[in-house]
Amino acid sequence: MRKAVLDKNMCDRSPFCPASRSCKFGAIKRNVRGFFDVEIEIDKEKCTGCGVCTKFCPQGAIKIVEE
Repeated sequence: MRKAVLDKNMCDRSPFCPASRSCKFGAIKRNVRGFFDVEIEIDKEKCTGCGVCTKFCPQGAIKIVEE
């Protein structure tokens, strides 16, 4: 089964994360603690592995992998 995986070292943790906005399944969550204190997480239960988020991530921090 294909799933999206986030490389936290490459992620810029933007509060305006376009990848999270692109996911129509709500699998990418932004946990905002402050304006530039944001944690991005991928909910593997909601992720369908469609790959749309990989096209919207400007840092290339999201990859689709076979699990």
